[in-house]
Amino acid sequence: MEDLLLKGILDGKTGFIGPQIVQFDLTNRCNNNCLCCWNRSPLLGEFNEQKREENNRELSFDVIKKTLLELKELGTKDIFLAGGGEPFAHPDIMKILKLVKQNGMRVFINTNFTLIDKEKVREIVDLKIDLIHVSLLAGTARTYARVHPNKSEDTFNKIKDNLKYLMDIRKEKKQEGPVPLPHIDLHHVIFNENYKDIKAMVDFALSLNSNTIEFTPVDTIPGKTDSLLLNYWQKWFVLMQIVIQNKRIEIVKKVRKEIPLFIEQYHSFRKRLLSRKVAQGEYEDKTVSSHPCYVGWAFARILADGNVNPCLKAHKISIGNIYNQQFKDIWNSPQEQLFREKSFSLNRQDPYFTLIGNDPKARFGCLKSCDNIQINKDIHDKYGAILKEYGKIT
Repeated sequence: MEDLLLKGILDGKTGFIGPQIVQFDLTNRCNNNCLCCWNRSPLLGEFNEQKREENNRELSFDVIKKTLLELKELGTKDIFLAGGGEPFAHPDIMKILKLVKQNGMRVFINTNFTLIDKEKVREIVDLKIDLIHVSLLAGTARTYARVHPNKSEDTFNKIKDNLKYLMDIRKEKKQEGPVPLPHIDLHHVIFNENYKDIKAMVDFALSLNSNTIEFTPVDTIPGKTDSLLLNYWQKWFVLMQIVIQNKRIEIVKKVRKEIPLFIEQYHSFRKRLLSRKVAQGEYEDKTVSSHPCYVGWAFARILADGNVNPCLKAHKISIGNIYNQQFKDIWNSPQEQLFREKSFSLNRQDPYFTLIGNDPKARFGCLKSCDNIQINKDIHDKYGAILKEYGKIT
């Protein structure tokens, strides 16, 4: 698999093996209205009303089943269930989870955890779901209610109770294997309504015995949710807190050996906040330009209407649709090959990149916020020296 991935990057256009990871946006339906959301934030106003039809789209079970079989044949190993809505709002979510595991793939879920009861918790553990990103945005019930206007402090306490139940069951199952599943990652988008909660977020993760905690800066809709951006002083408060809490976790782990917790993508988060234009929502001047973008050979996103995007922020670029095309044809379509060429060179003056991200006025949308940073870094760390040897990069 790795050699074929490298072969594709060296070719410059073709994918000789399928994407390593594919994200399915199972549904755009969601029961939350997070302040920072691109689809349902109350700050979107009329813009939110215009998205009503889009917010009700949903992939059918049959097309998901068909596509999973195609992806298996192409060599895809990882499936990520996330996107514009809540995966557990899909009526066939448990059938889909079983199907992914039956196909021998790893499955990761991004969920707000509000639609999961104790029965589903036990099913999730029994299925050996690999990883769950729990999107909380808060470390306390009070902050949770503030950043989720249609939820209450009781919702936070219910999530906490069900997560503890999951961890207890996982502990029971520990004897069945060396690594208890699922891996629990508590995910927090940081903005000016929750930035003071970072210590409480870490407290919560430690109390649960969570595997990881992850932070990412808010990606905004200009003129709508950009009121949530961190200002200069808030940015430095967050940077200070992240360093302090990372050191604190290290100390706690020395005392309590059973604690697994670490901050996922700690260095990337710090780099992003050290950007000169955090107050304008640009985070990537120290990240995306440090090496080429390889995501066109390793990743694809399938939206709830069946459209396929070449990266997480390329939702305005469709390379095909799984309702009327086979994925193998989409994977090496002219649109995907064009994306590979453009993204590998990352020419900031190319108008193609105005199509990336949520800001229609951004000349180089990748600078706003990139959600494929880690996969790009991993590929560059593995193949960068070889690509230099072949003269593909300097």
